[in-house]
Amino acid sequence: MRGQTLTSAVLIMCLLVSSCTSYKVVHIFDIHEGDRVKITTKDGRDVEFKVVSVTLVGVTGDNQQFIRFSDVAKLEKEGVSVLKTAGLAGGIVLGRAGLLLIMFAAVWFGVEAAHTL
Repeated sequence: MRGQTLTSAVLIMCLLVSSCTSYKVVHIFDIHEGDRVKITTKDGRDVEFKVVSVTLVGVTGDNQQFIRFSDVAKLEKEGVSVLKTAGLAGGIVLGRAGLLLIMFAAVWFGVEAAHTL
């Protein structure tokens, strides 16, 4: 029983650390230093980087690339997706419960079959 509790605790910690992320369209004012962004420019380029600085004119990434806000067609910010993370956690829990159910059924019917012989 202690092993199952430890396994569950480790699983929950892993989910919290590696939660599912997705990009959401945001306004210029919603980005800050340290954010991961995906920018589509008006000329069709797609650029992804971690924001190093934000000014009134544009944004600079950790790749030393400066993008002017006037050149931005679409600005997306990476964030944790609660639904994806909950779905992953729920799927793992249901999968584990199903596996335990199959194991218990195999043991139960195995014992029952042994008694009928």
